Amino acid sequence: MWDAIARILTNANALLVLVFVTGFAFVLVLLAKTGLVQITTGVFSLGADVKERDIIRQQVEWSHSYLMGLESDIKAEPIYGGYYTKYILERVYDEVIKWITFNHINIKSDYISIKQMRIKSIVYSFEIDEKFHNKEFEKKLDRWTEELIRKLVMIREVYK
Repeated sequence: MWDAIARILTNANALLVLVFVTGFAFVLVLLAKTGLVQITTGVFSLGADVKERDIIRQQVEWSHSYLMGLESDIKAEPIYGGYYTKYILERVYDEVIKWITFNHINIKSDYISIKQMRIKSIVYSFEIDEKFHNKEFEKKLDRWTEELIRKLVMIREVYK
């Protein structure tokens, strides 16, 4: 094998062969970065997997920030030092992580309404104050859920 490589490199066409191999490697890396080709070896992985991980990472980070930011909008009674509200929001966050993991999020009205019902069922499964059992709070939950879904879809489109 080394003799063959030595003959190629000492040949008159060695420069042409090196340019071709370098160009081929460069094109292969470009195709992998755009997601058209995926290169996976025991040492590294390059291609669509990296892009998908970036999309999921951005969606997870944004959804956590968004949901934890809702704590100030809810203005619940300071039951258990405010940790009860955080716990409920964490349970909602767990549900959102399932959506991201299954990777089927879309902005169709049926999909959004199903997810809105799912979020309401999670929130109302806890013993929460009666002041949150009204149409106004349900509309807030629906609005927050729709905004969350639309933003997750937008993140996927931006990072794609």
